[in-house]
Amino acid sequence: MFARFKKFIAYLFGKSAELSDMGANDILLGKVVLDIHRTKAATEFIVVPLYALRQIHPINRENSLQDTARRVAALQEVKERLQAEKNITRAVLAEYLPSVSWIKVVKAADDAYIAFEGNGRLVAMQQVFAPEDGIMVEVENYRFENPRKILRRIERVRRLNGVAGEDY
Repeated sequence: MFARFKKFIAYLFGKSAELSDMGANDILLGKVVLDIHRTKAATEFIVVPLYALRQIHPINRENSLQDTARRVAALQEVKERLQAEKNITRAVLAEYLPSVSWIKVVKAADDAYIAFEGNGRLVAMQQVFAPEDGIMVEVENYRFENPRKILRRIERVRRLNGVAGEDY
């Protein structure tokens, strides 16, 4: 319990470096994430293709870019093993790409999920593995009674962040 709390505090301190860079897009993103947690009907862990995952925001801040580079390096060390296994489980994520939370997603279409938590890990994995590697990733899927409203909000955030427009 204490280790998890300590990890969370370290996460918050890491995010505090981003405060001066935050703008209206970040406030809207925070609101959407709160709405996702508040209005979800259920969550479940599912396994999806790596390239079915889409970002909710770009990785473009210095500390995020540095974190992503470290994650890429960690994945490069075990790339061949993970290519052979073709499955990045929560245990693998915890070992090589540790974070205080899992990669959290909302289903946008039959073959597309928007990651609202874990974008840096997602970008790192997509930099290391190609679509033809067929890598599957275990994620926490948030489900809704009627997802239309939350998906509209997510797409608004994606448009404001310049990552919308991907086909799905």
